Formats: sequence, C-alpha cells, structure tokens
Amino acid sequence: MNISDGGRRRFEDNEHTLHIYPGTISEGTIYCPIPARRNSTAAEVIDSLINRLHLDKTKCYVLAEVKEFGGEEWILNPTDCPVQRMMLWPRMALENRLSGEDYRFLLREKNLDGSIHYGSLQSWLRVTEERRRMMERGFLPQPQQKDFDDLCSLPDLNEKTLLENLRNRFKHEKIYTYVGSILIVINPFKFLPIYNPKYVKMYDNHQLGKLEPHIYAVADVAYHAMLQRRKNQCIVISGESGSGKTQSTNFLIHHLTALSQKGFASGVEQIILGAGPVLEAFGNAKTAHNNNSSRFGKFIQVNYQETGTVLGAYVEKYLLEKSRLVYQEHNERNYHVFYYLLAGASEEERLAFHLKQPEEYHYLNQQDCFTVEGEDLRHDFERLQLAMEMVGFLPKTRRQIFSLLSAILHLGNICYKKKTYRDDSIDICNPEVLPIVSELLEVKEEMLFEALVTRKTVTVGEKLVLPYKLAEAVTVRNSMAKSLYSALFDWIVFRINHALLNSKDLEQNIKTLSIGVLDIFGFEDYENNSFEQFCINFANERLQHYFNQHIFKLEQEEYRTEDISWHNIDYIDNSCCINLISKKPTGLLHLLDEESNFPQATNQTLLDKFKHQHEDNSYIEFPAVMEPAFIIKHYAGKVKYGVKDFREKNTDHMRPDIVALLRSSKNAFISGMIGLDPVAVFRWAVLRAFFRAMVAFREAGKRHIQRKTGHDDTAPCAILKSMDSFSFLQHPVHQRSLEILQRCKEEKYSIARKNPRTPLSDLQGMNTLNEKNQHDKFDITWNGRTGIRQSRLSSGNSLLDKDGIFANSTSSKLLERAHGILTRNKNFKPKPVLPKHLLEVNSLKHLTRLTLQDRITKSLLHLHKKKKPPSISAQFQASLSKLMETLDQAEPYFVKCIRSNAEKLPLRFNDALVLRQLRYTGMLETVRIRQSGYSCKYSFQDFVSHFHVLLPRNIIPSKFNIQDFFRKVNLNSDNYQVGKTMVFLKEQERQHLQDLLHQEVLRRIILLQRWFRVLLCRQQFLHLRRASIIIQRFWRNYLNQKQVKDAAVQKNAFIMASAATLLQASWRAHLARRRYLELRAAAIITQQRWREQYRRRHMAAVYIQARWKGYRESKRYQEQRNK
Repeated sequence: MNISDGGRRRFEDNEHTLHIYPGTISEGTIYCPIPARRNSTAAEVIDSLINRLHLDKTKCYVLAEVKEFGGEEWILNPTDCPVQRMMLWPRMALENRLSGEDYRFLLREKNLDGSIHYGSLQSWLRVTEERRRMMERGFLPQPQQKDFDDLCSLPDLNEKTLLENLRNRFKHEKIYTYVGSILIVINPFKFLPIYNPKYVKMYDNHQLGKLEPHIYAVADVAYHAMLQRRKNQCIVISGESGSGKTQSTNFLIHHLTALSQKGFASGVEQIILGAGPVLEAFGNAKTAHNNNSSRFGKFIQVNYQETGTVLGAYVEKYLLEKSRLVYQEHNERNYHVFYYLLAGASEEERLAFHLKQPEEYHYLNQQDCFTVEGEDLRHDFERLQLAMEMVGFLPKTRRQIFSLLSAILHLGNICYKKKTYRDDSIDICNPEVLPIVSELLEVKEEMLFEALVTRKTVTVGEKLVLPYKLAEAVTVRNSMAKSLYSALFDWIVFRINHALLNSKDLEQNIKTLSIGVLDIFGFEDYENNSFEQFCINFANERLQHYFNQHIFKLEQEEYRTEDISWHNIDYIDNSCCINLISKKPTGLLHLLDEESNFPQATNQTLLDKFKHQHEDNSYIEFPAVMEPAFIIKHYAGKVKYGVKDFREKNTDHMRPDIVALLRSSKNAFISGMIGLDPVAVFRWAVLRAFFRAMVAFREAGKRHIQRKTGHDDTAPCAILKSMDSFSFLQHPVHQRSLEILQRCKEEKYSIARKNPRTPLSDLQGMNTLNEKNQHDKFDITWNGRTGIRQSRLSSGNSLLDKDGIFANSTSSKLLERAHGILTRNKNFKPKPVLPKHLLEVNSLKHLTRLTLQDRITKSLLHLHKKKKPPSISAQFQASLSKLMETLDQAEPYFVKCIRSNAEKLPLRFNDALVLRQLRYTGMLETVRIRQSGYSCKYSFQDFVSHFHVLLPRNIIPSKFNIQDFFRKVNLNSDNYQVGKTMVFLKEQERQHLQDLLHQEVLRRIILLQRWFRVLLCRQQFLHLRRASIIIQRFWRNYLNQKQVKDAAVQKNAFIMASAATLLQASWRAHLARRRYLELRAAAIITQQRWREQYRRRHMAAVYIQARWKGYRESKRYQEQRNK
C-alpha cells in the first residue's frame, strides 16, 4: 500500500456537516445541517435537503457558495463536491459557520430560463432605485454630505481635507474612494459585507462614478471597455506590503470571471481558485509587516473571446525571494509550505519523507518563529492538498513535491567542519544526514558527498578535484537548496499555466482580448535591507514612473501640444532614481554585474565603485561612518541597503557538479525539472521510454522461455540481479509511456508520430497509473543509508496489462508470445484511460515562449554552456521591461492600496502612516491634475464617431463645428477645451454628454420602436384585410355553389321521385307477376296432384267395386252352386 493511501482513505470516509441556508425558500429555517462525505456531490446534497425540508420536488434547485474573497454567489454544478469546496475555506470560517456572514452555502431556486431566482434581491434593488429617484426630484431629503466619494469633488483641496475625507469615509466602513478613474483602497484588516450578489448586480454595466466607489466598478468598466473598444486592458495594483494588494487581486479576478460566466464557476475559475492557495503556500511567507506577504510578483492575464467569454488565463511570476529559504530576519518565517507539511503530514508520510519538527531544521529555526496567531497549519495543509488537486496535481505528484521539500530541509541540516590534518579541506559533521538526502533525491550518496565538499576544475589536459573552503561549502549547499526550490516553483507556475492553457491560444488567427491584473510586491523598508529589497523597490520605482507617465507627464505634454490653456502641475519625477539604478553603463545594477564578474572583487570594492561613479548624485548617499551600506532616495523615502552578499545573490549560480548530480537522479521529476528545455526533455522522455519498454519486453520473453524449458531455478535471483538495469521501470514516466504507446496503437497511429502527446506531468515523471493499482506492480522498500531499493515483481500482475503494444512488430515474435502469456493471466485488469490536459510539442513551445524568463533562470543551472548566463539583476530588468511592454500595449486602470495601520488592527486609521503613503504616491498632485485636467480625450474623428447621434448628419469633424455643438447643448466652458486635433473633457461633462447620448439613443429607439410597431400593426391590418377578403370570396362562392346545388337537388328530386315510383311500380309488378306465376304453378301442380289422386281413387274405387262385385258374384255363384 502506498504511504498515504491509509490517511487519504480515512480522510475521504470522514463525514462532514454542511450548513445550508435556504433563505426565503423555507421560511423559519435559518440553516439546515446536512451530513455529507468528501465525494458527495451537490445533487446528492440537494436531494437530502429537499427531503429534510419537504420542498417542492417539481422545482429546480442549485447550491451557491459565498466566499469572503469575492462575495459573489458561485453556483455549483451538480457534479461539484461541496465538502471539497468547504475544505478550501480558512479555519476561522469553518469554526464560525453558525454566523453565516462570510463563507456559507445557499440554496437557490432556478428559473425556467436558467437564471437564478434571488427573491428579495430584486425588490431591494427596486426600492433603492426608487429612493434615489425621489431624492433627485426633491421628494425625500438629501443625506448630509460629510464626505466625497471622489476626491476631485473636494471644494478645498489640500493634505488636510484629503486626509479628513478619507478618514471620515473609513469610519463609515467606506474603504473605496475615487480620484477620477483611479481607485484608492484603504485596507480595513476586516472583511466587510460589500461583496454579495446584490453588489455584483448593482455594479453590472454602470458608468464609473454613478454609484458608490467599489473595486467591482473598476473591473466592470475595464471589462466593458475591452468589449466596446476591442483593446486590451490592464489593472495595476500597487501599495506597501500589507496594504491588501493580493486581496484586491482576488476580488478583481473573481468578478471578471463572474462577468463572463454569469455566476457559474467555469473550469478556468476553478483552476484560478485552486492556484491561489498553491501559489500562496509556495510563494508567501510571514514578514515583520505582513503575516501573508507575497515574496514574488505575479501578473495574471485573463484572455477573452470577442463575445466576452473567458478563453483562458496566464500567470507570469517575477523574482521569487530565494534567499528567504536559507535565512530569515527577526520575527519572520520561511515559506508557508514547509510548516504546512510538517504539521499536516500523516504518520506514513512522516516516515517516508523523514520529517521532523520545525525546531530541528536549520532553515526553519533561525529566528525561533514557528506559528502565527489564529493559524491552523493542519487545516491549511488539507486546504493546500485540495487546491493542488483542483489544479491537476495527482497524488503521486504531490508526494514527490513533498519529498523534494523534505530533501531541501534536510539539505540545510548538513554541517561542515575543517579536517584536523589538513587546513584547506573540510568534512561533514553529521554524515547520517547524507543517506536521507540521497534517498529523497534518489542520487548516489558518494556523488552527493563529493559534490558538497569538492569541486572539479578542468585545465589544459587534466582534471583537478579541489576541496571547498568552509564558507564556500556552505554557499554551495545553500545555492543547491535555493536552486531546487526555485526550479520547483517555476515548475508549479508552468503546470498552472498548462492547466489554464486553451487550445485556441495556439491558433494565431483567433482574435483574443485580455485584461491583465498586476499584483507585485510592495515597497519595503526593513531594519536590514539587502539585494531582494533593492530589486523590489526598483520594481516599485518603475511602476511609480509608469503611473507618473500616464497621469502627469504624457497628459501635460499632450495639453501643450494641442495648445490649450493649461498651467503645469509639478510632480515628483523619479526618472533620475531609475537612471541611477539601471542606466547603462554607470547604473548601480550594471556596476554590480561588473563587480560580480571579477573573482577578486569584494563588498568594499563594490561600494567604492558606487562612490566613485555617483558620489555627486543627490539620489544616493553613503553613511559617514565606515559602514558597508548605501542609501537610495526613493520616491517613498530613503532606504539604507547593506552591500553584504550583494554579489553572491546577484550571481546565485549552481556549480556544474551539483547540476550533474541532480541530473543523475533516478527520480525523473527531479532530473526533468533541472532540464533546460522542456521540449527536449519531453521528446527524450518519450524516446527513452519506448526503447526501455522494448528492452523490458525482450527480457520478459527470455524469462518466459527459460521457465517454459525448465531452466528457471535461478529466475528469482536473475530478476533481483537485473533490477538495477530495469530500475527505470519503477519510474512512473516509463509506465505511463508504455500506456501512451498502447494508446497510439489503439488509435492506429504510428509510434513515431509527428506531434507526440503526453501529459505534462509525464514529462516530469509524475503521472502514474491508478493509485489503487500501484501496489500490484512493485512493492518498493528503502534500505536505510545505502538508498538501494529492494524490488520484486508481483506474481499476480505484470508491468503492462494492455494487449498488443508490439502487435505490429513482425521482427520479434518472441515479444508477441511473451505479451500474450501476460495478458492471459486471470488477474488481468484493464488500465484506466489517459488523463485529460494532454500536452503536445506545440503547447510546450507556446508555454516556453511565454516563460522565456524562467528558461533564462534555468540557464544558471547550466554553467557548462558556452554562453554565459545572465545575472539575477539582468534577468529582473529583462522581466520588468517585458512587463512594461505588456502594460504599454493596454489601457491602464490604477488601484492604489493603502495600509491603514502598522499593527494590523481592524478599522484603525493611523493618520501619520496614511498621510506618508499619500505623499510618496503623489496623491495630492494626482487629485489636482484630475480636478483641473481633462480625463477624457477624443480626436475630432473619434468624437464625431462616438457622438454622431447628437450631431447633425454629415457633419465635418472640425474645431468650429464641435465648439458650436458644445454651445448648443449649453456645456460648461470651464469643463472642456478644444485643441488643434483633439477634444478634452472633464469626467463630469463627459458623463453629461453620455447622458444626452443615452437619452437621444433611447428617444430614437422609442421612435424606431413606435414606427416598427406601426409597421407591425399595419402589416397585421393588411394581413387581416386580405384574409377577410379571401374569406368573403370563398364564402360567397360557397353560397352560390350551395344555391346551384339546391336547385339541382330540387330538380333531381322530382326525377328521382318519378324514377322511384316507376321502379316501385315495376318492382311491385315484378313481385306480383312472380307471385302470380308461383301461385299459378302451384295451382297447376295442386290440380295435377288432385286429379292424379282423384284418378287413383277412382281407379281404386273401380277396382274395389270390381273386386267387390266379383266377390259378390263369386259368393253368389258359390251360394248358387251350393244350393
């Protein structure tokens, strides 16, 4: 049995209680507890709920999930599992389910048209709209205006009024405020009930500024602008660490998906939902400012079809903080996933992965910070596993990932010491750790030891093996751990992008639109700032410069170009700071690269070079005391950076010895993860699996012949001896590859097909057969330190149960016979079908192009290549340039997140902290330019095209005609200007024109509807008139025909009567004649018979008389004679 089968089966058999809130469907019931298991579907839960509450079974019901991050109702499909969705909730939500405020399941009724019946929601919206209209007409008193939802509406603009307005709104739990089209978000450190379905419906297809500010409004405006203008959009979220950027990103992503899917959770949404916890677990950590700080940046691009439906998505990551893996500052932790694994792993997993307590790992116990208040690590581990399952990680995949994490932790426990008899050589203090690491990485222990303590150098004609110094060995060990974790994180992002990939993305002729959401690390200023903070703050400098370019510089230059009346507004331009850091050839990053290339360079030489090149630059300072640090004057303030480890972190390369060691791993996941080109790894995996499968079948055939001929006494020993040569068969990639060959045969494809397809996880050796059948193939045990696997073949089953993999191989009948014997086994069971999300070479190439930066990162692992790999800073600058190119190709929307207090207390407003953030983001200047500037710009042609309904027909797009139009509609001249080629409008006037346009369009629509109804009525009248004429014609024809028929009938009636009388007379005569003839014949016969009878009687009488007379005469004669 696999190590996690028992715990996983117990987890699936556990019974959970779902609290379903029926609402108005069942009056008097707050919630209904329904027992369910992990695999119980939503349809089964609804059936139980109908029986429990005695609901109408003729109606259609659905389950809806309401989550804190988003607030919308996500309709569950009948096959979805509510318990699995519930296990993704935070622990606090599971403990406080009775309140039903944040996370809950609702029972909704489904209408016949497929929409959801919300009951009181529609009436609530109707009452709200009626109250608004009555207040506008003066029938209801206007509410007292204590704050302004748009800072541009402030009558007196200064820092004090700006701060007071934000504070007043924050006290009333109004965390969103507009600055024109810019949204300010103040993190309340508390969930507010402003994300439920009524708000989703309220902000659907509404103009910005019509309703109370909300992040849904920004998402809605970006979505409809993308559809109307057919141009990509982007939403840039910026702010300090702990200001709520990630939460705002979740709101935006889920609302954008809701706009497309109309409340139904699509596959893309589910994968994004699962990708969030996965990326947070592997990329977030506790810092001094934030308990869930993102230690990497991400750009989420949601792709749409032109119809507005979600097509796919893509996640781009930036600069994972690898140094956190090996060192953490005070009151900080390592990445979350390590603590999740150590707290939530089962006993079987703890034994298999050699897991210990966090206090026993060097990478975790440096700051003695292991827990966070209110954190449930066991629940978070279960939530992580469910999220990984949603993304598509199989159980075998998850086990190998956790095994690699354990190997990284044990790798950090390796300690070094100097040998006593040699000064320049070192040894490992705790050699008992080596077998564990070699077992988990599946590498040879001797090679691991050599790679960690010695280095190989190739000179002219010879190869030298030199020992590491103590500091160098620690650096190599840490570099190996960081490179492994970084490669694992890149692979996870690659797998998520593979799951989000749509086949239409590969078609170049498919027109797609996109909305990108940028959630990048916030500005950081810690007690000790190093290379990571330097890169993070440089990225924020670039984003602030991008913001300034769009809000200030480009806009004011356009005003001057168009020669309109304008007074320049000064703003803080951070171009000099960006040039100081990145401009060639004297930028700090380029100087850092130069120093990193010199073997004899030190931290002091790097600092001296900084001083020599930029001593007179006002944006950089150097401490008066001899301190290895420098100070940069950023847009957010001065930050001191220590130059210690700058060069090492910039050239965080892994030595070729370590790379060769990892590539020799028997674990295909690890060796493939280190590969430079995924396409090459994929092709080699397929080719290697094919030939190794052939070897396996040949050996199986030979063993069968030996057993058949009786020479099988040593067969078990031969099997055990040959297992080293067949150890590749233990790898899932080869088992899966054999199944792929069988699939190709069944589909009548050639094995050497043009575009072979296999799952991505097969490329890394991750996909396995059904977990239930794994123990039927091999029983694998580990032999302690040596790491040698004792394997035996199962007598009941074989490596392959498919029929006819090599059926077309006519050159080897032995293979066919061997495989035929295997398939005749009575324990033969068919294998499951191949999993979904198959990947082909084209898909791999597409993803590789998208993740070019990750491929450059992997080049750090291959220093034997002739081309020198780029430094970390060069990679980061390239990724930032790529990001800026993407942002420049889209229309931007800005969301400024502000941290309300440093203590993370709910609804606590710290004036000094908020004011500091408002100052360095230039919010006062932003409000001024938005207040006095013109946020809406149209070229003459675009203006005429957009507002052509309000303009005269065939109008020429000229300055005079447009100004004349503005005078006719009584537009406030202070709120617009007409330049040489463009029209500039303030948002208020644009909305006024939009209202006029809307009214005119509605008037014309009503007019068209009126005429169309007249046309319909006229057509209906004419149709009825034609129908009535036809009916009358046919009716008259019918009457005429009826009269003719009646006359003919009357005439024919006499004839018929006469004929009938004649017929009757003839018939009666016939009958009478026949009767007469019958009577006459009868009379004749009677007379004949009578006469015959009379004659006979007469003859008889005559005869009798004659006889009598004779008798009498004879008697008389006798008498006479006798006498």
